[in-house]
Amino acid sequence: MRKDLIIINNEKCLEKSETYYCENIEISSINDLLSKKFNVKLILRKSNINPIHRIKNNNVFACSNIFSFIKNIINIASKKNSICLIIAVTPYTFASFLFLILFKREIFLYLRSDGKKEISAIFGKKISIIYKIIENIMVKFCNLIVVNNIIVKKKKFQIVNPSQIDEDWTKNIKKSNRNQIKLLYVGRLKIEKGIYSLIDIFNKIKFQDKKILLTLIGQGKKPTEINERIKFINPISKKEDLIKQYDAHDIFILPSFTEGQPQVLIESLIRQRPVIVFKEIQHVRQNYKGVFVVDRNAKDLFNKIKFIDKNYEQILSEMKTNKYPTKENFLNQLDAIFKMGV
Repeated sequence: MRKDLIIINNEKCLEKSETYYCENIEISSINDLLSKKFNVKLILRKSNINPIHRIKNNNVFACSNIFSFIKNIINIASKKNSICLIIAVTPYTFASFLFLILFKREIFLYLRSDGKKEISAIFGKKISIIYKIIENIMVKFCNLIVVNNIIVKKKKFQIVNPSQIDEDWTKNIKKSNRNQIKLLYVGRLKIEKGIYSLIDIFNKIKFQDKKILLTLIGQGKKPTEINERIKFINPISKKEDLIKQYDAHDIFILPSFTEGQPQVLIESLIRQRPVIVFKEIQHVRQNYKGVFVVDRNAKDLFNKIKFIDKNYEQILSEMKTNKYPTKENFLNQLDAIFKMGV
């Protein structure tokens, strides 16, 4: 008999025609994944945003405020046979944690990135200190799941390799014509993702032999700095359309100030497209061939783009030795952790 798995997250969602949609594809993806082995229920936040990622689940509790959020937490906290998975540290998930502790529930806490750095980029260092205190409290009393060993200092944790990769990502990989150098960014258009920093740097680059273009795909406010060299595309929900975008570009660029294990990096590499990241997140390179680290300035970025363009075929050849995590691997890792605890 399947166990109930309660996923608690700050994700904003919206109901349309009796179906819920969310802003972050990871929530939709992890629901799809874990629904293979558990009766998944999601406690999320209701919002007026226009998200695009469908949540294939009828058990979504969309809460309009903190009081309805806590009410749902209390309702599920009394059911002792369910597994409680909190994703990320936020005021809403912290309140949930306190009530679950009160009811003496075992809690799994899944951290996908360094929240302190993310909060610092958005709200400043003072708020990030408060965040870290709250995170430390939650970490102390939860079974901890992380994507790398630098997110927290707790000695006892389990590392997972999140992935959305299935066999579709390995089929019909297109070769780049490279008559121009086409850069691609896929992700949220927010400060902590470094997108505005990237636009500022990119606009300082002067192309020489080849024209350098940048495409931005993501959810958020369209940047005002868009020009003839920068193209903006609304977020893409269909996997096949996203794969086409990777294939239509030459280099993927990830300008984030903080990341855990970004899915877009794996997606780009598996489509045989080299990746550039900035030094703040150089740990995401791991042992992957085809990932290049640069300083956050126009000169270093331009030099690295030229290097990749000049050595493109050799880089692609080296990338073929990479091994990537899959969705099935990720599901098996989480299933094993829920069964044995940490």
